[in-house]
Formats: sequence, structure tokens, C-alpha cells
Amino acid sequence: MLSLNGDLRKTGLVLCLGLLACSVAMAQDEGLEDRRGFNIGFGTVGISFGNSARHDGLRFNWRDSDLELINGVNVTLWKPADELYGTINGVSVGLVAPAAENIHGLSIGGIAVMAKERLVGVTVAGLGVVSQGTTSGISFGGLAVVSNGPMQGINIAGLGAVAQSDLAGISVGGLALVGGGMVSGLNFGGLAVVGKGGLTGLNVGGMACVSEGAVTGLNFGGLAVVGKRSLRGLNFGGLALVSEGTVSGINVGGLAVVGLDRLRGLNIGGIGLVSKNEIAGINLTLGDLRCAESDEAGAIKGISVAGYRIKGATLSGVSIAGIMTISDDAKGLLVGAYNRVENTQRGISIGLYNHATELFGIQIGLLNRAENNPSLFRVLPFLNAHF
Repeated sequence: MLSLNGDLRKTGLVLCLGLLACSVAMAQDEGLEDRRGFNIGFGTVGISFGNSARHDGLRFNWRDSDLELINGVNVTLWKPADELYGTINGVSVGLVAPAAENIHGLSIGGIAVMAKERLVGVTVAGLGVVSQGTTSGISFGGLAVVSNGPMQGINIAGLGAVAQSDLAGISVGGLALVGGGMVSGLNFGGLAVVGKGGLTGLNVGGMACVSEGAVTGLNFGGLAVVGKRSLRGLNFGGLALVSEGTVSGINVGGLAVVGLDRLRGLNIGGIGLVSKNEIAGINLTLGDLRCAESDEAGAIKGISVAGYRIKGATLSGVSIAGIMTISDDAKGLLVGAYNRVENTQRGISIGLYNHATELFGIQIGLLNRAENNPSLFRVLPFLNAHF
């Protein structure tokens, strides 16, 4: 009887080992040697050791090659052996760099995390997060987060976050943020925030915010904010605000605000406000407020105050300059030590010397000249008028 029981135990052990061997054999790949895995489980489900191409569960491998599909937890020690293939869904952990064509889920790399097409989820890398396609979710790179396609979500990089296409969400770069398309959301760059297609949202650059397109929203540049197409919103530049188009909203430049097409809104420049076509709103500077050269069309409208000069083809509203106001035509109030209107003045001018070719109003100053008055009253002290 004891012998029979012993035989049964031996037979059962042999059957179990046989079933386990069959299950391992079923789980092994039939491809090249470097794609084989020692799997414990049934089919592709369970625990895998080695380069199994497809697996569901927990997988350990030295380095991935010709990957197809992993669902679960994938742990590697070295970077991939060749071009990036396959998809990993779940958790990817690599001592050096977990990598695949598509990675979805939580990814942690000692040096890097790399994806060829899509990188989606929460990604953390000691040095860099790199995607040749799109990046979305939460990404942290000790040095950089780089995407050849669009980048969306929360992106934090010790040095720089760079997207060849749009960069959207909350983005922080120790040195810079760079988007080949539109940069939108909350963006902070230690030195610069650059959006080739445009900047919109809250943009803060330690030195500059720069775009070849339009810059809109709240924009702060330690040295400058530059929007080649336009600047709109609340804009602060430690030295300057510059646009080849329109600058509108509340615009403050430590030294200058330049809107070559137009300046509109509240414009404050330490030593200068400059435009070719129009300056309108409330305009304040300690230096020169200039709209075009004397032989070009340029209008200054609203309330304008300059420590040195206000110069434009037309002035309308209130213009107050410490030294001089110069225009072809003026309408409203002119105040300056020297006020000169080459053509028609309508309103009041106050200064030490006032000159108008055609006066329809009043001049108050030490010496006043109205060319359209009779010769006896053309130049008068203290007060001159023509209606």
C-alpha cells in the first residue's frame, strides 16, 4: 500500500512537471534566439523572463528587440537593441531607457524614456524624455523633454522642453521652452519662452518671450517680449516690447514699446514709444513718443505724455511734452516748450513758442505765430488766436 502511494506521488509529480514544461513551451516565442522568453504561466499570460515579443503580465528582459505588444509591467536593464517597435501598455521601468514605438501608462527611466510614435501617461526620466511623435500627459526630464510632434499636458524639464509642433498645457523649462508651432497655457522658461507659431496664455521668460506669430495673454520678459505679428493683452518687457504688427492692451517696456503698425491701449515706455501708423490710447514715456517720420502718415490719438518729444503726422486729443510737440496737423490740446504744426491746428497750444501754418484756435506762450492771420497779428506775444 505504501508502495502504491509512493508510486502515485511520483506519477503526480511527473505530470505536474510535464504540464509546467508544456506551459513554458507554449509561452516561448518561435522566432530568433534573441526573441525567446522563459515564461511561467499560460500562453502569453503570467511572468516572462527574456525577450518575449508579446506578453500580458510581468515581464523582465535585459534589452528589448522586435517588440510587439506588452500589457502589464515591463522591466528592462538596457536600451533597445535596434529600432523601436511595438507597444507597451501599463508600467515601463528601465535602468537605462524603456523604449517602444508606443508607450502608454507609467514610464520610468534611469537615463531616458523613448517612444517612436506616441508617449502617453506619466513619464519620468533621469536625463531626457524623448518622443519622435506626440507626447501627452505628465512628463518630467532631468535635462529635457523633447517631442518631434505636439506636446500636451504637464511638462517639466531641468533645462528645456522642446516640441517641433504645438506645446500646450503647463510647461516649465529651467532654461527654455520652445514650440515649433503654438505655445499655449502656463509657460515658464528660465531664460526664454519661444513659440514659432504664437504664444497664448501666461508666458514668463527670464530674459524673453519670443514668437514669429501673435503673442496674446499675460506675457512677461525679463528683457523683452517680441511678437512679430502682434502683441495683445497684458505685456511687460524689462527693456522692450516689440512687434512688427499691432501692440494693444496694457503694454509696459522698461525702455521702449515698439508697434510698427499700431500701438493701442495703455502704453508705457521708459524712453520711447514708437509706431509707423498709429499710437492711440493713454501713452506715457519719459523720452520720445513718435509715430512715423515727418514725411510719412502717422496718427497719435488720446492722452499722450512724453518727457522729451511727441512727433506724429497728426495729433489729436491731449499731447503734453517736456520739450516739443511736432505734427503736420493737430486737434485738441498741445503742451510743450516748443509746439509746431506745419499745416492745420485746431484747438489750443501752450508753450514758450507756438507755431501753426493755419490756426483755428488759441495759442498761449511767450511768442505765438499763426501764418493765416493778417501780417500785423501774425506773430504776437502771450496770446494769439484765429477762428
